[in-house]
Amino acid sequence: MLKSHSSQEQTFDYYASFLRNILEGQDKYKALIQPVIVDAKSLVEKQKDYFSINRNGFEVIVYLAKKAPAFFSELNTDHVSQEDYAHILQLITTPSDLIPA
Repeated sequence: MLKSHSSQEQTFDYYASFLRNILEGQDKYKALIQPVIVDAKSLVEKQKDYFSINRNGFEVIVYLAKKAPAFFSELNTDHVSQEDYAHILQLITTPSDLIPA
């Protein structure tokens, strides 16, 4: 029997795959995850709100901002390290309280 995935789980899997590729040295994926990271930080710092963040990755952005506000408030989005990418991957792949649909 196939495992059922919600669209939310598929979205998180999608971004997790980008992060895994980055951690494996495929820098071309950084451009795909960077807007999510920037918007999560902007949401934490109240520079953006739920209406102004990127619609692509909306659930992931909101989840990250709520899950790790201290991390994102300290993150330098101009120089995201491998450790930062690994931490973000851990945040979105650790089974926990995904945003209710």
